[in-house]
Amino acid sequence: MGSLRRIFDKSSDYLALDKILRVLIAISIVTSFGDNLYGSLLGLYITYNLGVSILIYGLMNTVQGLVSSLIVFPSGALSDHFGRKAMAIIALIFSISTLAVLFLAKNLPLLFLVLVLQGLGSSFSDPSRSAYVIDVITKERRGIAFATLAFFQSLSSIVATSIAGIIAGIYGYYWLFSASLILELIALCSTTLYLKESLHYMRDAAEERRLSEPPYKNLRNGLAILKSPPLLAVLFGVVFHTVGLGIEGPYLAIYAQHVLTFSLPSIGLILGAQQLGIFIGHIPSGRIVDKYGGEISFAFHILATSPTMILFTVAGNPVLSSMVLFFWGLSFGLDNVSRQSLIAKYRLRAGVATAFGVISLVSGVISLISPTIGGWIWTEFSPQMVFYASAAINALGSLPLFILWLHNKNHPVNFRRH
Repeated sequence: MGSLRRIFDKSSDYLALDKILRVLIAISIVTSFGDNLYGSLLGLYITYNLGVSILIYGLMNTVQGLVSSLIVFPSGALSDHFGRKAMAIIALIFSISTLAVLFLAKNLPLLFLVLVLQGLGSSFSDPSRSAYVIDVITKERRGIAFATLAFFQSLSSIVATSIAGIIAGIYGYYWLFSASLILELIALCSTTLYLKESLHYMRDAAEERRLSEPPYKNLRNGLAILKSPPLLAVLFGVVFHTVGLGIEGPYLAIYAQHVLTFSLPSIGLILGAQQLGIFIGHIPSGRIVDKYGGEISFAFHILATSPTMILFTVAGNPVLSSMVLFFWGLSFGLDNVSRQSLIAKYRLRAGVATAFGVISLVSGVISLISPTIGGWIWTEFSPQMVFYASAAINALGSLPLFILWLHNKNHPVNFRRH
């Protein structure tokens, strides 16, 4: 027992398993499992089983991105005013509604509704989850805390993605939808009963003043971050990165089946290898960000993902494809950890969820056309060109972050919260 206790204490220190975060982590594991169980193969189900064209599927993803981008900003402002728990409950209600409609979706209007509801779920979930960590964790340990949350979400995603293809291949897609619906209902009950509100947990004087302000004032404060040169550099990096990933992201599983002719179980396993890479990458990501800074960590991640997009197109079998996506995932462990740390660092007067919402709104709106561009390139040129274009645009996102890192290195500034 003594040895187990020492192992747990060491893990708690390294992974930031703080007591107040454990409920959020447990709920995130359940929701991540449910989302990835059906979400990893949703594109295949829509295009292959329901016969929707690649171009229309790209348009569906554009509509999803539009909804998510427009709602994520006000959802962040509402989170800073009304609390994180309320937004988490709303997000789960949208996730449950997504699966309920998916059971009935056989025509284009309902399929569009599925992706709209899916976008609403993510827009209410992401800003509040990030803000929750910032509320309860000191600045010195936030990198590790973000990495801890991502670590367990990735672990859940690995298992869900790996078995999704096997379940769909043997039993059919409706088993995936049913299991995901049950998990989302469990997460909703757990959030309602056990998740504590974090908004008042750690609050300085400036935050106390902001709490009394109406939501529209939070929105105005959020727009003020666009006047910050460091945040503009972060924004440009996020925009190019989001646009690049958006071009190829919806077509990864479709390419594996239609071009590489992999079976459903094989596709599930290669996507699981990608999640395994993300999982392993999250283990050191918090300490890397805390030690070297979010700027260089985010830039490195962006630059490292581009070559793997090209290599994926030439991988001729599931083993090589799994290795490529595994290395893609390793660098992706730095993504959310470094991005969220940068937003918290430079956010000016805005609440943390509001600032996250602004960055997501601007980058999301600009990248709306990405899935449609990917579908157009696939149709008019070749499937391989989708990944080449994605890699080139993505790589550009590292430049403003490298410039910001070099500027801070030569002109160190102590950024404080306003």
